[in-house]
Amino acid sequence: MLSRLLAVTKKRKLFCGEKNVAKKQKIQENMWRDQIKKEAVDALKSGDSKKVEVLRFLVSLIDKKEMQLPPDALTEAEEINVLRKELRNKEEARSMFEKAGRDDLVKEQDYEIEIVKSYLPKELGEEELKKIVEEVILEKGNNFGAIMGETMKRAAGKANGDQVSKIVKELLA
Repeated sequence: MLSRLLAVTKKRKLFCGEKNVAKKQKIQENMWRDQIKKEAVDALKSGDSKKVEVLRFLVSLIDKKEMQLPPDALTEAEEINVLRKELRNKEEARSMFEKAGRDDLVKEQDYEIEIVKSYLPKELGEEELKKIVEEVILEKGNNFGAIMGETMKRAAGKANGDQVSKIVKELLA
């Protein structure tokens, strides 16, 4: 129902002459969710039910995040953040299963982790991050919060917050 309402709203905006609606629609089509959906269909056709299950779950997480935001406010960076959060959850679950001695569930989590990692962009190396952090320190001074915020903006989903925090603390010490 909601998707139908959004489609009608987009058509009205196009009909009434609102600018850039067509561009927004094209941008929306190229996002991660659509790629994951296509690969889920391919996996379904090839009979890989475990991969289909994982991919459908990822799509549902992205859809859930989109529902929490205003219409057309979901960006690629937010989709990547959803995927990163799910990766952290799966890694945490894997470590718990490993402590409990559940090798079958550890293998399942490893498979799911590999699938999620395949959709995440390559993370920046430590030296690249250090360069970014050094530039930000020159601009912002020694304010840890300001440095972290600006560095995370510049890294744009290509860096882990823990890794950035470690580098900032090293350079400020």
